[in-house]
Amino acid sequence: MKIMIPYYSLFQYLQKHPRANFSQIANSLDITDKTAKAHYKYLVDKKYIEGIRAKIKPESLGLETVSFLVKVTSLNKVSLVERLADFHFFTSYRNRILGTAQGLFLQFNIPENAIRYLEVLFLEMKEHQIIEKFEMIQSSEFKVSTSPEFESYDNKKSEWIWDIEPWEEAYTEASDEIRESITPDINVLQRIQDLDLKLIREMTKNAKQVHNDLAEKFQVTPVRISRRMAFLNEFVTDYVLLYRRSKVQPVDLVLFRGKCSEINRNKLFNILKTAPIPFNTGFNLLTDGFLWRMNIPPTYTSQFSNFLWSISEELDFYRLDHYKSQLYYFYGDAFDTKKKEWKASKNEVLDQPLEWLKKQL
Repeated sequence: MKIMIPYYSLFQYLQKHPRANFSQIANSLDITDKTAKAHYKYLVDKKYIEGIRAKIKPESLGLETVSFLVKVTSLNKVSLVERLADFHFFTSYRNRILGTAQGLFLQFNIPENAIRYLEVLFLEMKEHQIIEKFEMIQSSEFKVSTSPEFESYDNKKSEWIWDIEPWEEAYTEASDEIRESITPDINVLQRIQDLDLKLIREMTKNAKQVHNDLAEKFQVTPVRISRRMAFLNEFVTDYVLLYRRSKVQPVDLVLFRGKCSEINRNKLFNILKTAPIPFNTGFNLLTDGFLWRMNIPPTYTSQFSNFLWSISEELDFYRLDHYKSQLYYFYGDAFDTKKKEWKASKNEVLDQPLEWLKKQL
């Protein structure tokens, strides 16, 4: 039986304004503060909403995102690499790859000058036959993130009604040149304080915490919390609403690694910028193609697979595991606030993880 999302207008509003207070919600939806609070509580109690989480802009903190596609056939060795990811300072995300290609998808937010040590770590794992092979993918400045847009969801029918065909047609008309200049995130590393690091960590755990509670926790004034949060919100953090997808409609968690012509990859980037799809995805333009992570309803998995296959010279499809997905909280202890630099020497990035790994073998 299909179940409608209760208080659908509120649910839609929170998708775009996850940190809105009850007065803002009430004004936007023309309801009372009391009603806004009651409806929000209902959505939380019934597990439609699971929280609000901050996500950092890595470049604002002098970090780069590096992804690894790793082939590991032994389940015991998969578990070992997962525990290594838990141990490593700079891990931001990991998940298991299921299907005929078995292994792991891992991401690290790490200073540029330490990436070479990270690559050596994976080469060492290959040398010790823990992993079979890997591809390291450095993120480019040409990225697109898309978010769920519930205007494309029919709440009465409990299904997505977005049509991929007009989007595919628009792709054929898209420009094959990237004309826009990318404005990079402003690097504010030299302005980061110890309190900022603590606040970022708390916000990646639960961004709904009020300033008074944070002030009490860190023994500072609410005014100081407000000032530092304003700074972080401007330069470092974005916010996303966490909702239980199974309560709305099940989704596939998939990853596409495509190799294609410069023309096709540019057209794909441009159409995503001008006509974003209404699902939670992260797209990165690469020198030889693209990397595209998607949370999409199952009916769209085959449609996107066929479309991307048609424009790619080589396309790898990875199905990721919902139950083994691990998004890491921000780890501020790896930053030295006195020296204003990350603790990302060969010792921290390579030697210590490798020593830990050898003890496990």
